Amino acid sequence: MEEEMLTVRDVAAEYGRNPETIRRWVWSGRLNAKKIGNQLFIGRKDLLNLKRARKSKPKNSHDFLECAQAFQEKIRARTKTDFDIPLLIEESRTRSFSDEDLY
Repeated sequence: MEEEMLTVRDVAAEYGRNPETIRRWVWSGRLNAKKIGNQLFIGRKDLLNLKRARKSKPKNSHDFLECAQAFQEKIRARTKTDFDIPLLIEESRTRSFSDEDLY
Protein backbone atom coordinates (compact mmCIF):
# COMPACT_ATOMS: atom_id res chain seq x y z
CA MET A 1 0.00 0.00 0.00
CA GLU A 2 1.37 3.40 -1.01
CA GLU A 3 1.79 6.19 1.51
CA GLU A 4 -0.52 9.18 1.15
CA MET A 5 1.41 12.18 -0.14
CA LEU A 6 0.31 15.74 0.55
CA THR A 7 1.23 18.97 -1.18
CA VAL A 8 2.69 21.91 0.70
CA ARG A 9 -0.66 23.64 0.33
CA ASP A 10 -2.48 20.64 1.88
CA VAL A 11 -0.11 20.57 4.87
CA ALA A 12 -0.42 24.34 5.31
CA ALA A 13 -4.21 24.06 5.39
CA GLU A 14 -4.08 21.19 7.89
CA TYR A 15 -1.70 23.08 10.21
CA GLY A 16 -3.30 26.47 9.68
CA ARG A 17 0.03 27.85 8.48
CA ASN A 18 1.27 29.71 5.46
CA PRO A 19 2.64 27.46 2.68
CA GLU A 20 5.95 29.34 2.89
CA THR A 21 6.28 28.24 6.52
CA ILE A 22 5.89 24.62 5.47
CA ARG A 23 8.57 25.11 2.81
CA ARG A 24 10.92 26.54 5.45
CA TRP A 25 10.27 23.47 7.61
CA VAL A 26 11.24 21.29 4.65
CA TRP A 27 14.38 23.25 3.72
CA SER A 28 15.53 23.35 7.35
CA GLY A 29 15.15 19.57 7.69
CA ARG A 30 12.37 19.77 10.24
CA LEU A 31 9.97 18.04 7.85
CA ASN A 32 10.84 15.42 5.23
CA ALA A 33 9.58 15.92 1.69
CA LYS A 34 10.10 14.61 -1.82
CA LYS A 35 10.46 16.93 -4.75
CA ILE A 36 8.67 15.74 -7.85
CA GLY A 37 9.12 18.13 -10.73
CA ASN A 38 8.92 21.54 -9.16
CA GLN A 39 6.53 20.59 -6.37
CA LEU A 40 7.20 19.29 -2.85
CA PHE A 41 5.22 16.36 -1.45
CA ILE A 42 5.09 15.38 2.21
CA GLY A 43 4.23 11.89 3.34
CA ARG A 44 1.40 11.48 5.84
CA LYS A 45 3.78 9.48 8.08
CA ASP A 46 6.32 12.35 8.11
CA LEU A 47 3.58 14.80 8.99
CA LEU A 48 2.42 12.62 11.89
CA ASN A 49 6.03 12.34 13.14
CA LEU A 50 6.29 16.14 13.15
CA LYS A 51 3.02 16.43 15.07
CA ARG A 52 4.24 13.91 17.67
CA ALA A 53 7.55 15.74 18.05
CA ARG A 54 5.76 19.05 18.59
CA LYS A 55 3.45 17.54 21.23
CA SER A 56 6.33 15.96 23.14
CA LYS A 57 8.11 19.30 23.60
CA PRO A 58 6.82 20.92 26.77
CA LYS A 59 6.20 24.61 26.21
CA ASN A 60 5.20 26.23 29.44
CA SER A 61 6.06 29.43 31.19
CA HIS A 62 8.10 27.60 33.84
CA ASP A 63 10.59 26.36 31.22
CA PHE A 64 10.79 29.83 29.69
CA LEU A 65 11.36 31.42 33.08
CA GLU A 66 14.18 28.99 33.87
CA CYS A 67 15.85 29.76 30.54
CA ALA A 68 15.49 33.51 31.07
CA GLN A 69 16.98 33.29 34.56
CA ALA A 70 19.89 31.19 33.32
CA PHE A 71 20.52 33.72 30.55
CA GLN A 72 20.43 36.57 33.06
CA GLU A 73 23.00 34.78 35.22
CA LYS A 74 25.27 34.28 32.19
CA ILE A 75 25.13 37.99 31.44
CA ARG A 76 25.87 38.85 35.07
CA ALA A 77 28.88 36.52 35.08
CA ARG A 78 30.30 37.97 31.86
CA THR A 79 29.70 41.64 32.61
CA LYS A 80 30.33 41.46 36.36
CA THR A 81 27.33 43.74 36.90
CA ASP A 82 24.15 43.26 38.85
CA PHE A 83 20.90 44.21 37.17
CA ASP A 84 17.22 43.36 37.22
CA ILE A 85 15.77 42.84 33.73
CA PRO A 86 12.10 43.48 34.66
CA LEU A 87 13.12 46.69 36.42
CA LEU A 88 15.17 47.85 33.42
CA ILE A 89 12.26 47.16 31.08
CA GLU A 90 9.85 49.06 33.31
CA GLU A 91 12.25 52.01 33.51
CA SER A 92 12.67 52.09 29.74
CA ARG A 93 8.91 52.16 29.27
CA THR A 94 8.22 54.94 31.77
CA ARG A 95 11.26 57.15 31.23
CA SER A 96 10.80 60.10 28.93
CA PHE A 97 13.73 61.08 26.79
CA SER A 98 14.89 64.57 26.03
CA ASP A 99 16.88 65.61 22.96
CA GLU A 100 20.02 65.61 25.12
CA ASP A 101 19.61 61.88 25.84
CA LEU A 102 19.84 61.12 22.15
CA TYR A 103 23.31 62.63 21.69
